[in-house]
Amino acid sequence: MRRVPPVVLLAGILLGGPAFAQRVAEKPPSLVPAYLPREVAILTFFQNGNITPELRIAWHIPVVQQRIDSLNLIVEGGGGWAVGKRSTTNDPFEPPLTELHQWHLLGGVAYEGDWAQGWHVGGRVTVGVTFYGANYADPVLGPIHEDTSTTGTVEGRLEGGYRVGRVVIGASFGVLQPWNKDPQRYSPNDIGGFSGGIFFNWR
Repeated sequence: MRRVPPVVLLAGILLGGPAFAQRVAEKPPSLVPAYLPREVAILTFFQNGNITPELRIAWHIPVVQQRIDSLNLIVEGGGGWAVGKRSTTNDPFEPPLTELHQWHLLGGVAYEGDWAQGWHVGGRVTVGVTFYGANYADPVLGPIHEDTSTTGTVEGRLEGGYRVGRVVIGASFGVLQPWNKDPQRYSPNDIGGFSGGIFFNWR
């Protein structure tokens, strides 16, 4: 339950976004059709002593398109492998990590607003499924392999940037957490976490 408040806070910010963007220039027609990706993000997740870079690709489908801002449906997918791994047994007695992978398929809503001067703000809340697995080096039991499994996840991200021509370049930060965790596995505690990164949006 302690992972819910950040997402609730983000939802409140998104609902207040349209009133915050009153000085925004009128949006031009979409640069690409809705069936093509409209965003690429490079994120890095920090969780339980691990560092996992991820590549994300997203599709934006406008639902409410106004002169100053828009509310979109969003479908996003991607993932990666941990490059920084926990090397010691931590306080909950989780053994050192030798390999971790996590891949996500998410859908939800996203708000975007753009100022006439080029500044961009936005955010999203998405839910979906994460495919994950890991390997560990237990100092007592030896190697432990956890097969790829799935779990429901929720993610929230806020973003800010600047529009150069028809492309927004910016930074985002957020959090992703599983809805529940299998107590028989170590790896649910190693996926998701807090994230930061850069994005390119040509919607």
